[in-house]
Amino acid sequence: MPTSVALTGASGFIGHAIALRLCQAGLKVRGLVRSSRIIPSLDHSNFTLIPGDLHNIESLKKLVQGCTSVVHCAGTVRGSKRIDFIPSNIQGVANILRVCGSQPSPPRIIHFSSLAAREPSLSPYAWSKREGELLIQQEGESLHWIIVRPPAVYGPKDKALRPLFQLGKKGIALHLGSKNGKFSLIHVEDLTEVILRALERNTIRSAIFEVDDGFPNGYSWKSVFQVINPEIKIHVRVPRRFLWLIGKSNEILSRVFGYMPLFTTGKVAELGHVNWVSDSEDARQQLGWSPQIPLEEGLRHLFTSDSLMLRTKD
Repeated sequence: MPTSVALTGASGFIGHAIALRLCQAGLKVRGLVRSSRIIPSLDHSNFTLIPGDLHNIESLKKLVQGCTSVVHCAGTVRGSKRIDFIPSNIQGVANILRVCGSQPSPPRIIHFSSLAAREPSLSPYAWSKREGELLIQQEGESLHWIIVRPPAVYGPKDKALRPLFQLGKKGIALHLGSKNGKFSLIHVEDLTEVILRALERNTIRSAIFEVDDGFPNGYSWKSVFQVINPEIKIHVRVPRRFLWLIGKSNEILSRVFGYMPLFTTGKVAELGHVNWVSDSEDARQQLGWSPQIPLEEGLRHLFTSDSLMLRTKD
């Protein structure tokens, strides 16, 4: 187990959860946070905040120097064109590799990708995640690395799935994806345990791991809403054409008003894909990890608390 870990994206939903879990496990964590953003509250003696971003090489050097491992969690999910994702999801990875490779004792890299990287032709985002993975595989030959491909992640502080789940709790099931589509889910705390196990397994030289919550063969939207609220009476299936029009309109408006869109035609293509089911067998066997939070438990805590269920187990 390493004693010091560098973490990018420490202010994000997943990065914040990882920082808390690693500190709880007794690791010293340096967290990179963009200086232009509000610094998150991480009241733990093991956490040191490093202001900067993925394009500030000096900040990255300060972040990485002396650390035995780097958990690269920072990235962008907003944009409509490939060029929107290149700075963070590709050049950011290249900068991390450059700084790690320049260290006297290069740290191991644990890189957060996405299950979307399996289908790079679907969207600019999916393409950028695959390109980031390829950089690590090609440029990181002298480094030890692990790539983690999570599916949809939910939990406290999640701003993507939580509103949909809350709507279901109120009795309205909003179906956004393909009727025949299946997908995996994972609670953010189970994901933090993946990182902890990956840090412990320092003999792995290179690997790509998919992870999930252990539900066999994936969920359908119907099965998820059945767990959220068995008494749901209102089911609304949004036609894909209508979703595409919303995504296209958002792209046009983003160019007019100068913002980076989240819901785009690329996102609609991802939602329409029928197979987002993870295969976590390699992660279970090689990391000695298994998910602990089934959807029923995760949702129960989600609806009753905004704080992480920090477990004391190691």
